[in-house]
Amino acid sequence: MVQKCDQFHVQVDKSVEKVRPTGLAIGVRHCKLRNEDADMIATLFGKKKITEDKLANVFVNAVLELTEQGFPAVAAEVNESPEFNVPPELKETDSGDFALIVLAGNLMEMQRILGPGTDRRMYALAVSKFAQAIGHTGTDLEQEVRALQSTMERLNFPSKNTVYAMGKALFHRYDLYCFQDVYFREQRAPNPIILKRLNSLMGYFIWNWGEVQEQYRIV
Repeated sequence: MVQKCDQFHVQVDKSVEKVRPTGLAIGVRHCKLRNEDADMIATLFGKKKITEDKLANVFVNAVLELTEQGFPAVAAEVNESPEFNVPPELKETDSGDFALIVLAGNLMEMQRILGPGTDRRMYALAVSKFAQAIGHTGTDLEQEVRALQSTMERLNFPSKNTVYAMGKALFHRYDLYCFQDVYFREQRAPNPIILKRLNSLMGYFIWNWGEVQEQYRIV
């Protein structure tokens, strides 16, 4: 069982704590750049460099911060859902499993967007730093994350939507099935009404990896 997230911390380079879009200011007189020309200039000069190690630090800190700040809202949504026969009574300190779901989901998105090679190195770095933050070994955590990702893919089949997979993983990891009415409990399936509300929250826990790739050159 993972510890609660307010105990997690990873050292991070303060100069890159938040990955934000960068811009390129270009003064142009008496002419107008075509869109493709502007895109080419931004591609050549507009990207900041960020090392894989720094990006992994930023990402792990973001996952831990997102979980610490966001899980109370998730727990409240679950506990207050009138579709449950009995309130699950999740506590704000029960965030450890959710941190793993957020990590696993974001790594799935990262692998989908980043190029070959970079995705594997970033995956290894992120898992290693996350393991360090929670006092686990990298090997054990990697096995747990990969097993969780396999479960998420199985629960979410045939959909490839990571947000939907995270909502279903939440049901699975916290065994919310048993709090539902007989039909959904016996099916071991989430009530779609509850799941829809959870999915609307899960989207806030996904990093925009596409924007990171557009705005930064990962080295």
